[in-house]
Amino acid sequence: MNPANWTTHFGLRQNPFRDTLDTDLFYRTRQHEEALVKIRIGIDDSQAIILLAGQSGTGKTLVSQLVIRGLDLSRFLPVFVPVYPDMGKGMLLARILKEIDGQKSGRYTHDRLGHLQDRAIALHAKGQRLLIIIDEAHFLKADALHILRTLSNLETEQEKLVTVLLIAENSLTRRLSSPSYASLRGRITFAVHLAPLTRAETEQFVKYRLLKCGGPPQLLTDDAFDVAYRLSGGIPREINRLLYNGFLEALSCNQQRINGSLVHSAGLKLGATHGKDKQIAAPAAA
Repeated sequence: MNPANWTTHFGLRQNPFRDTLDTDLFYRTRQHEEALVKIRIGIDDSQAIILLAGQSGTGKTLVSQLVIRGLDLSRFLPVFVPVYPDMGKGMLLARILKEIDGQKSGRYTHDRLGHLQDRAIALHAKGQRLLIIIDEAHFLKADALHILRTLSNLETEQEKLVTVLLIAENSLTRRLSSPSYASLRGRITFAVHLAPLTRAETEQFVKYRLLKCGGPPQLLTDDAFDVAYRLSGGIPREINRLLYNGFLEALSCNQQRINGSLVHSAGLKLGATHGKDKQIAAPAAA
């Protein structure tokens, strides 16, 4: 067998656990569906700032991609801005302006704010509103976070000209609880939080991805789901990483099904400690 075609060994058309923003493989739990609905309502209602927070790997960026895919582009111009550590207000504004039309943005902060307001007004005149999606917002410096309050002031007499969707890890929520961010907190209409999956959701998440890729859900035994949940802590990205390696373990042993021992072995090699137990314990014997 060609190792590159390992998926055929398990009757799969493709790798169900690849680490990509594939919205077709996105399993929507109740909380993900609620997040989508609330965010879409907030955007339609011209809210200034919306916060989507959660642990790394819980599906925040995928939710934002689904939000973008569902937009009426005749009414909205979405601008996606990925943040790097310690990004300040000047670079944040420059990136936003570049994503809008690729034009030069001015040297100083007040120039960039003026350009941004002009472009938001021009869009409004065409019946569009600017939607700025800031990913990894927990990396923003304090001055960049405070400039968001200024962006929330861009408005006509009837409505806001800009909606900002902040996507961040839970550390930003804790950071914003500081009194120094009271003004910014007051501009955030609501926050949506994504939690890790439950044990039942973990099993449904995996089975959904297997079925979407042409494989039977019986590829995993019950104890494999138990171990995958315990070691991943219910975080989708970690579930994918763990089970990808679990399938490779099964392949090396020429096994057709993935059991708890194989997932446990994969977790040992990855050093998985995301679950409640800090030390990985072998699954109990049947």
